Amino acid sequence: MKSKVYFMDDRYKALSSSIPAKAMQLFDHAGLGDCFKPGDSVAIKCHMGEWFNTGYLRPILIRVIADKVKELGGKPFVTDTTTAPYYFYGARCTASFYLENAARNGFTAETMGCPVIISDGMYGTDDVRVDLSDGLLLKEGYLARGIADADSVIVVSHFKGHGNGVYGGSIKNVAIGCSSKRGKFNVHLCTHQKVGWNGWSFDGKKCKGEECPNHVVCNNLCPAGALKIEKDGATYDGSKCIGCFGHQRPLFRCGLWGREKYDDWSNWFLVAMADAAAGYVRHIGKERIGYLTYALDLTPACDCVPGTDRAVLPNLGVFASRDMVAIDMAALDMSVQAHGIHGSVADEKHVMEPGQEKFTVINGMSQWISPNACSLLGAGSKDYELVTPEVSGDEAAFTHPLLKPENPAGKQLGEAMKRFGGWTPPGGFKYNDSPKVSLDELRKR
Repeated sequence: MKSKVYFMDDRYKALSSSIPAKAMQLFDHAGLGDCFKPGDSVAIKCHMGEWFNTGYLRPILIRVIADKVKELGGKPFVTDTTTAPYYFYGARCTASFYLENAARNGFTAETMGCPVIISDGMYGTDDVRVDLSDGLLLKEGYLARGIADADSVIVVSHFKGHGNGVYGGSIKNVAIGCSSKRGKFNVHLCTHQKVGWNGWSFDGKKCKGEECPNHVVCNNLCPAGALKIEKDGATYDGSKCIGCFGHQRPLFRCGLWGREKYDDWSNWFLVAMADAAAGYVRHIGKERIGYLTYALDLTPACDCVPGTDRAVLPNLGVFASRDMVAIDMAALDMSVQAHGIHGSVADEKHVMEPGQEKFTVINGMSQWISPNACSLLGAGSKDYELVTPEVSGDEAAFTHPLLKPENPAGKQLGEAMKRFGGWTPPGGFKYNDSPKVSLDELRKR
């Protein structure tokens, strides 16, 4: 039996067809409320954006999901996890940094209407070991305890490209987003015995040493002290490497590490993500997880970087499902059939036409590896039915409680007018009888 994926596009005609209202409708159509019962704690797993990134999901798109959970009696909390030090100034590597960054991006208890929690603790050490004995590559995973302990999880994802994951969607949001810090180290395979970064060739002579203006930054990248910047170059002790992913800067910018194993590593990373995602879903329980994906602002890279490039595809819309694999497949298939955006990376990479695999070409690995691997592991189905429900005509269902049909804005303002007499000045507003310039003049360039 095909898994059902519910979809509404991004077009707007009235309040009930706005993106937040469509998300609330799809929540019901997909039966996401069946993942929990009244009184249950519900983790709303999302990404709250990196410092100076502007492509992340707008806070309102998460708030309406929290509102739906509360409407159905659940007790929501918005959550994410600390990051690996993949970027030299990453603002989410500790819970305190992340919460400061989240507030700057608009995510607070006040804006969400519920707590905002970093689920793997201050330094990412609060987790649950998950056995992956049937994993294709990984033998274990480390799931953030706050997510593991929740009664239910609603995975709210931003579908777009990703430099290492090819694309970002539900699978990555579970595999990486639900991993604790050491869980992320594990999935990124940096210490893997065959493809791990600590086994790549290293040439410290390529480093300018202390003459480089960035030497202080690079000397503070590695929490284990495996990478050292010396006066005339750099040294690296692979035996100290913990696989934290923090040495990307000297790898990619300065070429200190040989990239002879990069293709192997980047492709096997996609398999490792599938292992982790499948294991976490099994640990939590399929019946207790729902998925909602916003395919908006489809940038070539993730929301983890401190900036946002032009979108490579136009907005698609909103998806909802109970199947992690099916919802990603539906979004990927729709992205294949979409036109690229001129002047974007899609244009540079010559993947502008329907039928082309946009993210495969843009990011250099097959966009089907993770869904295929998850399907093999039984975490979901690639075979899906796309259901497109009618948009509700009941605008009142999506208004603030104060603005129901019996209490609209006009009534609110009418009550105020009784107190202070309204806004019209004595004698009415004053106007010129006719404009002092013709419209024909104003229409010209």
